[in-house]
Amino acid sequence: MTNEPPFQQVIADESARFRAALATAPDQSVPTCPDWTTDDLLWHLTEVQWFWGTIVADDVSDPQTLERPDRPGGRAAALAAFDDASAALRQALADTAPDQRRWMWAQDDALHTAGYIARRQAHEALIHRVDAELTAAGPVGPIDPTLAADGVTRWCG
Repeated sequence: MTNEPPFQQVIADESARFRAALATAPDQSVPTCPDWTTDDLLWHLTEVQWFWGTIVADDVSDPQTLERPDRPGGRAAALAAFDDASAALRQALADTAPDQRRWMWAQDDALHTAGYIARRQAHEALIHRVDAELTAAGPVGPIDPTLAADGVTRWCG
């Protein structure tokens, strides 16, 4: 796609909106992921952002070697863990050129780059921001049409 959204900014913005929606939401079922609670959703995006931030920052070639963090107890600790993981992901992407090779589960070798990780994480943050807003029973904020089109192009086109 020639008109790519600013993926790193999208990650920052969507992650902040995700956090804001969950900061005061009760721990209840997530309507779009009924097997998850609010705290499960928070931990999921924390783990995802930690994982990809570590892959990018440390140039991990075998994700099986990673020692995953323990899930913190309580919402305040979970929010702090999310803040740390999200900041680390954003810093790793800022410090790494988009064309730098990085491990990726995708079969297409061309997608094994820090730039693709940023792209994928922008979509991840967007989707889970919407999950969070629905869970918090607040209004669902707008979705950037360029990002939505990029997701459709990537995943359906």
